[in-house]
Amino acid sequence: MLRTFDRILGLNARNERIARRNPHRSIRLVDDKHATKQALEAVGAPAAPTIALVRSWRQARRLDWDALPDCWALKPNQSLGGSGIMLAAGRRDGAWHSGSGRPIAPEQVAEHLRFILDGEFSPRDRDVALFEPLLRAHPDLGRLSYQGLPDVRVICHDDRPKLAMLRLPTAASGGRANLHQRAIGAAVDLGSGRVTRAWSGRDRVTSHPDSGEELIGAVVPHWDSVVEAAARCAGATGLRYLGADVVVDERLGPVILEVNARPGLQIQNVTGHGLAETVELEVVS
Repeated sequence: MLRTFDRILGLNARNERIARRNPHRSIRLVDDKHATKQALEAVGAPAAPTIALVRSWRQARRLDWDALPDCWALKPNQSLGGSGIMLAAGRRDGAWHSGSGRPIAPEQVAEHLRFILDGEFSPRDRDVALFEPLLRAHPDLGRLSYQGLPDVRVICHDDRPKLAMLRLPTAASGGRANLHQRAIGAAVDLGSGRVTRAWSGRDRVTSHPDSGEELIGAVVPHWDSVVEAAARCAGATGLRYLGADVVVDERLGPVILEVNARPGLQIQNVTGHGLAETVELEVVS
């Protein structure tokens, strides 16, 4: 899967190098979604807007439910692995509904808020809750995918994008863009934004197993803006090695969903390029 002349970066080497080269203050910053959004906005990078920030149970009790839009995403501020996210895909007859059409009562939202504030999805004892607009995939990516929200992972060294892949949810992954749950990882050429190869687990594929859409040759829309957004993350956060997760929304265009100080290594297998040389950086003081 990897080219023989590319040096693969292993997990232990990644952890050791990142620990020495990514400043601790920067790692703490990107573990805080709201603080990261503020840092991104300060350098003109596109981040998802915040509808409401709930810091305490007192604020939760005072929340004006009628002021919330028809569609939203409720997220823990410091969740791990994308856990604890509640989505409202629309409202009819005065009630929110999930993407599958299941009603979502305000009481359910209040209970979920309590779980978030109590740190149920966080590595810490307490957390903060974020309401954000519900992002919807650009049609060109939505047709390639199965439910869920596809995104682009871009690995950057300082402000220089090095590798990119498109992550596409599948039925097997439960509609989530998680490669470990058999979402599709598709290598994207940095110059053109064109998919060059794709994998589902250990299997090389040319089309999406659920949508049937051809993947090879597909072009990520607004590609230049996707790469530019990823390149701004280093200046915003202070990280020298990072993974930027960018969603191409149907209305907003490219939006940075997350900045990761410890990006996974599977992108090497997906793209066929090793990352060892990419993180041969001088030590951060």
